[in-house]
Amino acid sequence: METHCEKCKGTGFLKEKEGKVSPCSCRFSEEDINRILGIPRRFWNAELDNYMCENPSESDAYKEVYIYASSYEPSTGYGITLIGPPGIGKTHLVVGVLKKIYREKGIRGRFFDTKDLIYKLKALMEEGKSARAIKTLLDLPLIVLDDLGSERLSEWQREMISYIISYRYNNLKSTLITTNFSLTGEEKKNKKLKKIVEDIDVPKALMADRLGAGTVSRIYEMTKVIYLQGRDRRKHNKI
Repeated sequence: METHCEKCKGTGFLKEKEGKVSPCSCRFSEEDINRILGIPRRFWNAELDNYMCENPSESDAYKEVYIYASSYEPSTGYGITLIGPPGIGKTHLVVGVLKKIYREKGIRGRFFDTKDLIYKLKALMEEGKSARAIKTLLDLPLIVLDDLGSERLSEWQREMISYIISYRYNNLKSTLITTNFSLTGEEKKNKKLKKIVEDIDVPKALMADRLGAGTVSRIYEMTKVIYLQGRDRRKHNKI
């Protein structure tokens, strides 16, 4: 027996106000959505609804990102920065945000592993093909920069990341950031955050040292900074 989507009745489009129509989410399989958003295969099954909170810190972070995704307004250029030790599900959460916003609001974001992104941009630059790729990256309404600052940066890499963040800041483009690094180390003065930043090896790993104080200042203004604390689930799954 043939079945149709309850939303669009099998037409593939949804009627909106003033006679406008928009594509229905049923037109895309889950695999299509993952490819459209550039999500790595390991996270194809990641959704906000299947993120398992294990402590109050993770629960608070989950609530914040869920509210963000539900009320996302691209014109504000506002984003989220998730800071915490490895293996607690930061990438899972931002992937869930990308999917929810795409399905519910039709806004197409893009996931980028920061290290891989810089490597590919450098390769394109050497081939003389970087201009179009960089413009696309800069102008997308929503992107993820996953694992920002995960390695020592060359001067060119540092300048490229700073340029991307600065452009998106100035042009009100939303950016979701995940990192294992404290932004400035000032969190150690806050009793609630002290344990979290100690888990990520402050003061040896400061984003301000890697990207510069100006770039970090923009991150503070263009995103809501959320701290997570918890166990490394990747390690636990190996035990």
